[in-house]
Amino acid sequence: MEVAENYRIDANFRWLGSEIKANEELCLTVCGIERCTPDKFFGPSVREDYHVHFILHGKGTLEIGGKSYKLQRGQIFVIPPDVETYYYSDPEDPWHYTWVSFGGTREGYFLEKAGITAENPVRDTYIEPERFLELTEKILNHHELTVANELLRTSLLYEIIALLVESQNQQKSKEGEEEVYDYSPDVYVNTAIEYIGEHYPHTKVSEIASYIGISRYYLTHIFKEKLHVSPQEFLLNYRMEQANRLLRTTGLSVQAVSEKVGYENPLTFSKTFKNKFGLSPKKYREKMKREEQEHHIK
Repeated sequence: MEVAENYRIDANFRWLGSEIKANEELCLTVCGIERCTPDKFFGPSVREDYHVHFILHGKGTLEIGGKSYKLQRGQIFVIPPDVETYYYSDPEDPWHYTWVSFGGTREGYFLEKAGITAENPVRDTYIEPERFLELTEKILNHHELTVANELLRTSLLYEIIALLVESQNQQKSKEGEEEVYDYSPDVYVNTAIEYIGEHYPHTKVSEIASYIGISRYYLTHIFKEKLHVSPQEFLLNYRMEQANRLLRTTGLSVQAVSEKVGYENPLTFSKTFKNKFGLSPKKYREKMKREEQEHHIK
């Protein structure tokens, strides 16, 4: 068997370990693949980081929190930190699994988004478990202690967690549950507003939703909930406010202002502007000039 301080390999076992870097968002601590023997067990023990196992073949048992779980291929189980666990392979059909272990400031948050918590430590992979095996093998294949490999291993860990979250959300969609979104409505609304600020002349509500990665229906729902207007109304109001600003602060023609805020037809622009401000763009500009002159005279 090949043995190094942080890397070990033999016919049935590959293992890579590193130190926990507590100040990082997410950092790999252990990664491995093992074909367990019928009598293989771990614990009872308490870990200081999260250990996530992906069962490739065979069976085994996890005992945690006073519960016992009979597990098999296509299932995931997690060993949370500071929780006593005991797990062992089936005597007739011992399991073969791959695993990643990690620490960091957002470790629990990411796993919760993937549908795994200390209270619910088991879920199906929902996809072929070999997809997780492929990523852990890439980590193990870059075990040498170099900065480039450290960065690559971290990126692969993020890819594993991303695949966990994605597979969880896809499964919820298949089961007909409500739309699953990872961030709060405030985050999506603020992102939409920023996007509108940069692209308002030529964007559509469907494009805004697509850019953020949510449905148009959900975008409309959260805009009405948070801002009390629909995204279409907000976009229209934003265009009109920009037109208002241009009419007051520039010498651009009404047609030029119309084009700058996304209207090819000046007549449509003028009608929309009048509905918003009570005056046509031309009369509005004249009014602003009169008021400015009166202010200077005073």
